[in-house]
Amino acid sequence: MTILILFALLLLAVVYAVFFVVFKLAWLLFKSHSNKGPLITAGVCTVLVGTVLTVGAWMGVRLVTAPFTELAARVKQNPAPVYGQRVYQDNRFPFELTVYDGMDFSKWISLGGLDLKLGIDTNAFKKNAQGKPHENFLISILARQSAIDDKDPLQVLQSQLEAAQAQRRLTLSSQERTTINDLPAYLAQGEAYSNRGKINFWVSGVQTAPDTLYYVGVLALLDTPQVQQQAQSMVSSFHLIAQPR
Repeated sequence: MTILILFALLLLAVVYAVFFVVFKLAWLLFKSHSNKGPLITAGVCTVLVGTVLTVGAWMGVRLVTAPFTELAARVKQNPAPVYGQRVYQDNRFPFELTVYDGMDFSKWISLGGLDLKLGIDTNAFKKNAQGKPHENFLISILARQSAIDDKDPLQVLQSQLEAAQAQRRLTLSSQERTTINDLPAYLAQGEAYSNRGKINFWVSGVQTAPDTLYYVGVLALLDTPQVQQQAQSMVSSFHLIAQPR
């Protein structure tokens, strides 16, 4: 935080110096050699720039964190770990799926034709019965893509993962075209690579309409039999809920 404050002060000093030079030149054009006018004008402009940047940064932070505020509030209100299996039913789109332990989700984030939400086992922020933090937990990504114009969007998903494997960004340990609750689907699992090491992943794509695809992704740092069972169950449990007529 101290470094950020010093950097901000340095940036404002540079902005002030630039404004002073600009206004000093303007004053000289009007044959005035006074420094008072340029100093005051540069100060006012620097304050305005600083205010705009501060408000912009604050609004940017709020925009990024807004989908997670309710999730954070629920974690704070329920400090005890949560264990077991339950059915998650979405409050915006007509689907449900099986989740485990403290898995909870953010609000939906809309990006054009793609809607997504992030989920995490909130036990990661809590301590177990021994007073120790949970070391292994699941992170999930739910997404809905609409207005797809590909003839076989599941094949597109499969091709994208295979291309990433060819580029050595991940390794697929299994993949298959299948059905999930009578809907055309694609399932895959493997390992992705990052600067911090290996990340285990499980992903499914479920086609609910010719132009609509749902994705369920699960990530975990450790690959244990329990994690395998939970992740595989989660990505293969997508169930489309019939809408009342």
